Amino acid sequence: MDLFRSFRNLRIQHKLLAGYSAVFILCIVMGSLVVYSVVRQTLETNIESELKNTTTTILNMVRTSAATSIKNHLRAVAEKNLDIATYFHGQALAGRMTEDEARLRVAEIILSQPIGTTGYIYCLDSAGVIDVHPKQELIGANLSEYAFIREQTVRKEGYLEYDWMNPGETLARPKALYMTYFEPWDWIIAVGSYLDETYEDLSFENRAFLELKEQIKAKKVGNTGYIYAVDISGNLKIHPFQEGDNIYNEQDDEGRYFIREMCKKRTGWIRYPWINEGETAPRMKIARYDYFEPW
Repeated sequence: MDLFRSFRNLRIQHKLLAGYSAVFILCIVMGSLVVYSVVRQTLETNIESELKNTTTTILNMVRTSAATSIKNHLRAVAEKNLDIATYFHGQALAGRMTEDEARLRVAEIILSQPIGTTGYIYCLDSAGVIDVHPKQELIGANLSEYAFIREQTVRKEGYLEYDWMNPGETLARPKALYMTYFEPWDWIIAVGSYLDETYEDLSFENRAFLELKEQIKAKKVGNTGYIYAVDISGNLKIHPFQEGDNIYNEQDDEGRYFIREMCKKRTGWIRYPWINEGETAPRMKIARYDYFEPW
């Protein structure tokens, strides 16, 4: 009441000054709040955009590295068997065995090599006729009715992906093969395997994966951010200082099982308070995560 009475007793010019000052201060506060909100929203949008782009880039790196590893793995097997065919053909030319004996010996070696879980090696000629195959009923069959067989007869060498369904299966799956050509016997030596099985067959300790891991760990996000990879069981496959640990039951500073949430959703955004190594107080962290199903 005293404050109101004092204001009433003020001279008109003082009342006007006080009124204008109050309106001016209110406008500044409201303007500052609007500017703060706009700037904050802009910064968060930029941060989210950067994180999304970085995650997409890393995911593409992983896809490319895995695909290259698969291609190199199948090519190495194909080239090894080409060397085997070349060796036994040479033995036949030297008179140490007949040509038929050489073919039979190479076929035995080829059929003894499993590729992944259900993959195998087979040989066909330039007309699409199967000469070597683990399924005896296909020997001598002309399979040129299939597009991927026709492509093999044209190209004879290189990498190829196609959808295929083995006998007894109900769903076609992506399959990959690498082929080489042994001209003396007109053999296209094809090493094929379902892609999902080949991904599983790749070792996480092979050179390509180790190089990829180092590339990912070298990338920085902001001043203290980093990139890590965790499987759906919570095992850290890539991390700057916790690699190999299981963090499935890790909780943030508020007791939230944020890793469990990420493993369940597999793709999206998440915010959580966290203390980095060497820090003393938690800060709010934002992560964009995506899922690479083969691994």
